[in-house]
Amino acid sequence: MTRRTPREAFVETLVANGVTDAFGIMGSAFMDAMDIFAPAGISMIPVVHEQGAAHMADGYSRVSGKHGVVIGQNGPGISNCVTAIAAAFWAHSPVVIVTPETGTMGIGLGGFQEANQLPMFEEFTKYQGHINNERRMAEITGRCFDRALSEMGPTQLNIPRDRFYGDIDVEIPTPMPLDRGPGGEKSLNAAADLLAAAQFPVMISGGGVVMGDAMADAVALAERLGCPVVNSYLHNDSFPASHPQWTGPLGYQGSKAAMKLIAQADVVLALGTRLGPFGTLPQHDLEYWPENAEIIQVDADNTMIGLVKPVSVGIHGDAGAAARALLH
Repeated sequence: MTRRTPREAFVETLVANGVTDAFGIMGSAFMDAMDIFAPAGISMIPVVHEQGAAHMADGYSRVSGKHGVVIGQNGPGISNCVTAIAAAFWAHSPVVIVTPETGTMGIGLGGFQEANQLPMFEEFTKYQGHINNERRMAEITGRCFDRALSEMGPTQLNIPRDRFYGDIDVEIPTPMPLDRGPGGEKSLNAAADLLAAAQFPVMISGGGVVMGDAMADAVALAERLGCPVVNSYLHNDSFPASHPQWTGPLGYQGSKAAMKLIAQADVVLALGTRLGPFGTLPQHDLEYWPENAEIIQVDADNTMIGLVKPVSVGIHGDAGAAARALLH
């Protein structure tokens, strides 16, 4: 335990989680914490509108694989971020939105730019941390960062502005990143049996392949299976277009070739995709989804498995690790 101010505990926890950049608009609600961003090696990248800041944090996270951090003035400032946080939620981006709040003695009295900030983001966050005691600043801040990665989506850190002040005895928590494995042995064996018996398997390469840096694994498995490969909706970057087995994306304005091929599949391997509606609904007057095919879905988010389309085998695991397991 070391004696610190809560603002120091907040900033040092950001540093412990590798934060070097944050996006947002300066506001009085977190000014004292912001004063020590630069000495801590954190750049605050200013914007003209908070929605842009949250989109930037989302994009930063997708490209870097790190947390995206957005912070703004309380009330109307952070409410501008809701749309972008919703986009990050559906993209599974580990964005942490820091939402300073009216001071605790002003809540319910019409305090400065008072707003009920937790319900704003409830639908689009995986975890919401609220600092109701400054002694828990580092603990809850660290948990927001851990949960953003483990839950693969945005988290919210809500801090009443007066919780940045005082002196506390605190230990900065060590980040706890989790390794994701290939999935359960039983489900992997069941998937391997289906693929081995398939007459015309088709692979869907999804966003999980990109997030897991697993394109090489997807290519190796596709080559072993000798199957056509289609991209899930909006994830054309998940399989190389130069590869002879690539046939194009499914879904809205997608590839007719991809749709005609998957319509013939007896086994579909959905690798790292939630099989969202835009990638499975009819297009070009084609009812292309193979209703009688066996579906194997691999997703690191277990809540997505079987959500849109019924599956024969669900594998809760990392796309790359699952592809390597099925390959061997």
